[in-house]
Amino acid sequence: MININATLDTDEKYMTVEGVLHSVIGHRSFDDFGNTLESFKVMDVMGNVRILHSNDDALSFFTDEYPPKSST
Repeated sequence: MININATLDTDEKYMTVEGVLHSVIGHRSFDDFGNTLESFKVMDVMGNVRILHSNDDALSFFTDEYPPKSST
């Protein structure tokens, strides 16, 4: 799990992820005995898609993805 610096816009259509504006193209919520897990599918202007998760009502975000390694 990797913590991500992201904030969700008030209308939940946009999210700023690590300083880059993304469009929210999908949102799912799962509630299990009072614990909620939300998943956001976001896309940046270049068409790169990421899935971010939150378990505290979109106050903080994390992902299971690992960033690509540089080829240098």
